[in-house]
Amino acid sequence: MDDTLNNLEAQILRFLEAHQGRDFAISRKSLVEKINELSGSLSSLGSLGLNSINSRDSTNPSNPISERKIRATIKHLVESHGEWIGSCPKGYFMIQTDDELHSACKYYHGYAMSLLHVEAKLRKTSLATLLGQLSMEFSQSPSP
Repeated sequence: MDDTLNNLEAQILRFLEAHQGRDFAISRKSLVEKINELSGSLSSLGSLGLNSINSRDSTNPSNPISERKIRATIKHLVESHGEWIGSCPKGYFMIQTDDELHSACKYYHGYAMSLLHVEAKLRKTSLATLLGQLSMEFSQSPSP
């Protein structure tokens, strides 16, 4: 696993450092705006030769970084870099307590079960049957 962060990942983590705990969550809209403001500023400096930001991650007002890209990057930070980033109706935050960790896991568990329920309906089978099939798939998969 490559622990090196790209510029967007590093920017997101820098903003989230100020949002420790659910009570201090930053709204998705604010995070997107701040990332685009910063990236636009760095891009302008770079065009003047004053900054060495990787152009692959820089942006400008006519090509902003989308909320979808930021959500995907946050997902990547959690899955690939082990960052404890939580999400709640208020926005994103760095998980600080066992309660926040439990809430985040409960959310993802519910979301996963909801998706599996949809899959079971599409396959015209019960959720229990689908879960049994998944259990067999996991038990047959080779160990890394």
